[in-house]
Formats: sequence, structure tokens, C-alpha cells
Amino acid sequence: MNASRHPRATVAFVLGLFVAPVAFTLLVLAACVGASASGWGYAVGGAVLSLGLLTKPWRRRAGLTRVGAGLVVAVAAVRLAAADGPRMHTERLPAPGTRYLNRLVDERDGTLLMAHVLWRARRLPASEEARALPALESAFDRLAKEEGMVATPAIATWLGLQSPESFDTVVITPQNPSPDTAVVMLHGFAGNFAVYCWQMARAARAISARTVCPSVGPKGDWWSADGARTLEHTLVWLKGQGIRRVYLAGLSNGAVGAHVLARRPMPPGMELRGLVLLSGAESRAPAPSVPVLFVQGTRDTMMPARIARAVAASLGRRATWFEVDSGHFAFLDHHAACEAAITAWLRERDSL
Repeated sequence: MNASRHPRATVAFVLGLFVAPVAFTLLVLAACVGASASGWGYAVGGAVLSLGLLTKPWRRRAGLTRVGAGLVVAVAAVRLAAADGPRMHTERLPAPGTRYLNRLVDERDGTLLMAHVLWRARRLPASEEARALPALESAFDRLAKEEGMVATPAIATWLGLQSPESFDTVVITPQNPSPDTAVVMLHGFAGNFAVYCWQMARAARAISARTVCPSVGPKGDWWSADGARTLEHTLVWLKGQGIRRVYLAGLSNGAVGAHVLARRPMPPGMELRGLVLLSGAESRAPAPSVPVLFVQGTRDTMMPARIARAVAASLGRRATWFEVDSGHFAFLDHHAACEAAITAWLRERDSL
């Protein structure tokens, strides 16, 4: 059949020339990073769709286009409907709402792809790749086993949609939550990831605290004006939920931000109970007036342990030091030990 006599078929063929390279690149990437089930669904659906578009002018496999498109739509529909739950969900603050685009892609796929790219580009320490990547894959496996499909604020963050007036927040509520206690965790560079929030929530269960992880943007610059306002709006929202006791935690840049912002006034009627600084601290920040837990990798080259160790020494008895034989990604590759240390510290602090 002459394709030139059928303009729609010709358009489909030309579209297929653009779609096919993207689709088959996604297939290769899915295999390389160990994609999620939905990631494979998108990749296979895109490949089948592109085959249908490329063969349709000659009517050889006209049904492939519908099958491929149907698979992509089905995966998206399942994720939109199911990637959220009663214990762990992502919502937009301070005004109630949901960004459904955060449900479309599994956090595992984008995060592992970004990690591989950053290590290949030598933007992350080569010495940590061998341990951190398997640890990240393991973390996503454990998250999927416990929580199933979840939304991720990373999508909206990478699209530049976070602002103090509208930011995505991961909220994790334990089975029998405390009516007045929460852990607020500030994310690090590259954005807010549900997997880190979930790991902190596992420790926060020890005191039945809710875990709340707001988003400031891909830089994780919580010390900026936008970062301070985002934290302030998060605390005001928590106060409206009945929370009166707050533990402030941070990871990497988030730890620096938590350290810097710890001396800012809390909303009336709320008490800051302590800080948990993971893989980061700021030597020039004012000394916090509350107890501080430092969780640090000995071989961290991105946020050197000597900085956090010096800050801890200056705080005297208000500081609790926990160190593991790891690099910057200690919270990943020594997750069990780090979670146990946070759990013990929270229990001790909450009993006072």
C-alpha cells in the first residue's frame, strides 16, 4: 500500500521515527538500572507503540499502536489510582491539594538513573559507587515491599514547581500515632526523595511520631529565604494538626539547613525537642539550644566528619555522636545501624 496516499499513516510513520529512539533508549536504561514494574511497563509500551507507528503505513501491524498506547495508559492509570496510601502519602502544602504527576513515575527509576549519570559524570565520589548504588536499590526494594506503590515529590521538584506557597510534602503516619509529636526531615541536594523519608519514619515509629518531609527545591538550600519560609509553613500546618512537640532532622544539605534554622523561633505553643543531623553540619551556625544527634560516615568526603565532630565537641553534653565506617551515603549503606541509633536517641529524648 502506498504510504503517500494516506497522509495519516505518513504522519504516524514520521512520529514513529521520533518515538522509536526514545522508546528503545528507555528499554536499555530500564535493563541497566533495574527498573520498577511500572518503569518496564512504560518502556515496553513505548517500544510496542513505536513499532506500530513505524509499520502502520503498510498496514502490517496496525494493532501494535493500540496495544502499545494502551499499555502506557494502563500503567499511568494504575499509578494514578494506587500510588498513595493511608500511611505514606504526598500532599501539597500549605493549602491542601495533590499533584497527581508525582504518582506517574516510580521514584526508583528516576533516582537510580540519576545516580548512574552523576557517578559516570564524576559528580559523586567514585569510591562510594560500589556500596551506595546496591544500597539504594535495596532501599527501594524494602520500601516497595512495605508500602507498595508510592508517590514521589522528586518529579515536581525537578520540574521547578516547589515554592513556599506550594510545596510537596511526604507525610508518613504510624499505625497508632502520637497526637502531638512529629519528626520533620529536611532533604538534601537533588531534591526530596520518599525513600529517605520512609527510612527516617522507621526510626520515628519508636516514639509513634509522624514523619513529615517538605520540599524546597533541587539544591536543598534550606538556609535560603525560601527554605526558611517552607519550614515555617510546615510547622504552622503541623500545629493545625495538633502537633506540639517537634524533632527537626536533616540529611546532607538538609542537615546543614536544620542546623542553621534550629535557633529560629517556633510557632507559639510548639516546642523543638532536638535535632538529628545526618551526614552534615554547619560550623558557622549558632549553637542549638536543644540536644543534637550526629550521624556521620567516617570516610565522608562531601560533608567531612571532622566538621560535624568539631561542632559536636563544642556542644558538650548536648551532643550525641554516632559514627559508622562509611562515606556520605551512610544512611543508605548502613541503614540498620543508623536507624537503630536514631531510634535509641528518640526514645531516650522523648522519655524526658
